[in-house]
Amino acid sequence: MNEIMQLLNQYGYIILFLSLMLELIIVPIPNEALMSYVGVLCFQGKMNIVLSIISAGLGGILGATISFWFGYKLGVPFFRKYGHYIHMGPDKIEKMSKWYGKYGKVLLIISFFIPGVRHFASIISGIIKLPFRSFAIFSYIGVFLWVGTFIWLGQVMGPKWDLYQQEIKKWLLLASILFGFLVLVFFVIKANKEAIKESLILIFESGFKRFKSFIKIKLIILTCLVLFVTFFILMVGLIQDKIANEFVKFNNVFKTIVFNLFNPHWHASMNFIYSLSSWKVLGTISLITVLVIFVNNKNKWIELIFFLSTLIGIFILSIMIPWMFNYMLGTNVSQNFPNEKSMLILSILGYFFVMLIRHNKNYLFTIVMFFMFVLVILGYSISSVYLHHLLPSDIAAGFVISSVWLSGVIFSLEMFRFVSLLKMNMKEAKVS
Repeated sequence: MNEIMQLLNQYGYIILFLSLMLELIIVPIPNEALMSYVGVLCFQGKMNIVLSIISAGLGGILGATISFWFGYKLGVPFFRKYGHYIHMGPDKIEKMSKWYGKYGKVLLIISFFIPGVRHFASIISGIIKLPFRSFAIFSYIGVFLWVGTFIWLGQVMGPKWDLYQQEIKKWLLLASILFGFLVLVFFVIKANKEAIKESLILIFESGFKRFKSFIKIKLIILTCLVLFVTFFILMVGLIQDKIANEFVKFNNVFKTIVFNLFNPHWHASMNFIYSLSSWKVLGTISLITVLVIFVNNKNKWIELIFFLSTLIGIFILSIMIPWMFNYMLGTNVSQNFPNEKSMLILSILGYFFVMLIRHNKNYLFTIVMFFMFVLVILGYSISSVYLHHLLPSDIAAGFVISSVWLSGVIFSLEMFRFVSLLKMNMKEAKVS
């Protein structure tokens, strides 16, 4: 990086142009830092901000265009020949092309702010044969927004840029991810607006015009919604307290209780309890959950789809959320906040527990299973502190965040189930 900055001091706009071009042809160059440095040079009067943005923008445009045509010319034959080995055959490419042609153009604008994504966005656009005119309009806008933002920030911050550049990059990344998520949600809703509108009308009519129908499922939906809101509020408060370092007393008290109650003779028992969080055990529980769903035979495909969503979602969250907290807050939080295994065990075991009791009318069984679920969660917490000296607050954070996810999934599942019952009830009414 120092070598590039020295070349920048000597050759200015040419090096800026080449650096942006090469990065977008998948050459790893830390251009955010480079463009910020250019902004500082603009502040010092050594470079012109307009010429800098134009040079960087043109370099980025050339690099993105080369990547697009590279994907366009070489990508399709490759996927036609080898794509079926990775489930990316011609049919899948065609579907991706339609989806990306409809929604991907807007995502191109923000892709340049996300490291790792901007390097492949242009190539993927070429592989799926996105019309070049559409690619050019949205990607070129994205390139100029990207380079303009960092060069302008470098100029505004001036010599203070070194003090704030890491924080600014973090928040820009977070804002880009959040914006991308909101855009994705918008397009999903837009693509399914008729089905969503129909479902909302059915729910409204059943909820407010027919109070006494489907009482049980309405109570379950209301309970799930209350739990989701409660856990979400608790999660926000917990994160605030963690950042403010207000869990020191809680951690010390919990650890003191654990090590006073459980002496070294408990080591074997703690190992056994902690093993419940292993992939082997969680995988076995997942298979048993699938079996329970088929045995219940009540909306089994919906329950299987939501179980798969639970697994995929919590796996992604267990990786992304700890990374995000550590990336955004650094040393202000521990490396294990929130605890990954606590997120996994609560979500997988929680869904299994729900499937066990959902269609069971034996209330004693439900109570017994609930207490067993609580005991396993508590046992994992104690064994994690006892064996690995994990912070109780990190474990609690994992439980709370996964509870938000799980309650949201169950709420969505019950809403789907409710809508299916309403539609079935309407069909039966029309037939009769």
